[in-house]
Amino acid sequence: MMKKFALLILTLLTVFGVSACQNDSSADIVTTMFTQYDFARQIVQDKMTVSMIIPPGAEIHNYEATSKDIVAINEAKLFIFTSLEIDQWIGDPSNLGGDDTIVMNLSEHYTLEDHNHEHDTLTLSLIEDEHEHDDEIHYWVDPVVAMQLIDAILENIILIDPIHETFYRSNAEAYKEEIHELHESFDLWMQDGHIDQQIFFAGHNAMGLFGERYHLTITSLFESFKPDADLTSAELIAFTEAVKAANVHYLFIEELVDPKAANQIKDELSRENYDLVLLPLHAYHNLTKNEFSEGISYVDLFIRNIDNIKIAIGD
Repeated sequence: MMKKFALLILTLLTVFGVSACQNDSSADIVTTMFTQYDFARQIVQDKMTVSMIIPPGAEIHNYEATSKDIVAINEAKLFIFTSLEIDQWIGDPSNLGGDDTIVMNLSEHYTLEDHNHEHDTLTLSLIEDEHEHDDEIHYWVDPVVAMQLIDAILENIILIDPIHETFYRSNAEAYKEEIHELHESFDLWMQDGHIDQQIFFAGHNAMGLFGERYHLTITSLFESFKPDADLTSAELIAFTEAVKAANVHYLFIEELVDPKAANQIKDELSRENYDLVLLPLHAYHNLTKNEFSEGISYVDLFIRNIDNIKIAIGD
């Protein structure tokens, strides 16, 4: 009887021990959003652990940190957040982190550079929506800015683990080179007869700086309307007429949002034998659970965006 009891106690201790390990959310580097999570993990690889407090599939703008998140931040060596505008739950960043935690506001670590092309009559195409002043809130969508962010994150990673500096610098340069090659290739394609093309977006456009970078006009079909809401009859008529008037056959939609309104427009137009294809334009906020588990990267999403834009613009 005593042996059975001892075996039961040992089994319970083992189970609790395993559970404690599985529920341990502590990481060397804690981030608030996918972009910095991806950049950090590409740099450190297996040398340190990286976590993202916002769950895959969740909306980042309205997220409220939990007590578990605060503990993870306090125990981290490096905490990276997007901005006070995006991560509004932060309030005062000086109140976050432990005694040895580096707290990094990523929005303070980039500079927008001039990028005029050699076209005599070229002027920079601005995004046609009501939120032009908000473009810089989504600063990470510009791949040139993204490369600056990688450099900034790299320097803080070296501060917390100087022993592996060479390893980290090599990884950062390799990832930046991937982004740079994609950027250069797409930029040349845009210059080859595609400058100042227009694409249409269903919802709030967060890709302002991306559009400016490549002289691509991104026009929001319904800027102030929620893309996951149902359209009234009057709205449906107005939007379908706008699509036909612009002769649009590709409509871009946000990631992680149910495109109810866009689907209503598509279905209504199909009754008139008017084809409308919905394509995602990803702003790198977050991933689905499946994408996260598959290890989808910023580069992967950049490639998707390029491919979809080329489909919409055509050769």
